[in-house]
Amino acid sequence: KRAAFSSTNFENILTWETEADIPPGTVFDVQYKQYGEKSWFNKPECQSIMQPFCNLTRETENFTEHYYARVRA
Repeated sequence: KRAAFSSTNFENILTWETEADIPPGTVFDVQYKQYGEKSWFNKPECQSIMQPFCNLTRETENFTEHYYARVRA
């Protein structure tokens, strides 16, 4: 829940909160898309990960565009 981008020095990191009672071994999959696009794209390095963050800098380089990201547990 509460997925949000944190941007510092042109690095765009997606972070999210997890529930307190999250089962051990829960993994996350991250997807992103540019505003106006219909298709979501998987971030290959952020599939089946256990940490609550993902670096989307390369995927969100154009700072004049708007981006969405989502996480599935």
